[in-house]
Amino acid sequence: MCGPAAAIGAVAGVGQALAGHQAAVAGVNYRNKAKLKNFERQNVQYLTDAMLDNAQYKQDQLQEDSEQDRIYQGMINQWRQNDQELDKIFAKGSFKMEAAIREMHQNDYAGTQTGATAARLAAKSTKEMGFKKAEYVHDMFMAEKSKELKDDSVRDKAQWDSWDMYEKVRYAPIHGHAPVAPLLEAKPSAAGALFGAVGSIAGGFADG
Repeated sequence: MCGPAAAIGAVAGVGQALAGHQAAVAGVNYRNKAKLKNFERQNVQYLTDAMLDNAQYKQDQLQEDSEQDRIYQGMINQWRQNDQELDKIFAKGSFKMEAAIREMHQNDYAGTQTGATAARLAAKSTKEMGFKKAEYVHDMFMAEKSKELKDDSVRDKAQWDSWDMYEKVRYAPIHGHAPVAPLLEAKPSAAGALFGAVGSIAGGFADG
C-alpha cells in the first residue's frame, strides 16, 4: 500500500497540472481578447475615416459646383465687357465717319461753282472722305476680329478651369480594404492536463 506522502504528492501533482492548464487557458483568453479589442478599434477607425472622407467628398462636390458657376459667370462677364469695348470702338468710328461726311458737305459748296478748280476741290473732298471712311471701317473690322479672339481665349480658359475643377471631384474616395479579423489562438487541450494529472498520480504512487 502507498503511504500518505505518496497520496499527498499525487494530489499536489494533479493540482499543479490543473493549475498549469488553467493558466494556459487564461493566457490564451487574454491574448485573444486583446486581439479582438484591437480589431474592434481598427474597425471603428476605418469606419470613421470612411465617413469623414465621404463627407469631405460631398463638400468638395458642392464647392466644385459653386466654382463651375463662378467660372461660367466670369466668362459671360468678360464677354460682355468685350462687347462693350467693341461698341465703344464702333460708336467712335461712326462719329468719325459722320464728322468726315459733314466736313465733305461743308466743302461741297465748291462743287456748286463752275470751273476746273471748283471740280477739283469737290473731287478732293469726296476722295478724302472715302479714305477716312475706309480707315474707320478697317479699324472697326480689326476691333471686331480682336474681340472674337479675346472671346475665344476667355472661353478656352473657362473650359480648362472647368475641367480642372471637375478633375478634383471626378473620382469618389476609395477607402481600401476593411481590417482583417485576427487569427485567434486555440485553447490548450484538456487532454494534456488530464494526462499530466494521471502522470502525477502514477508518479506519486510509484514513489510511494
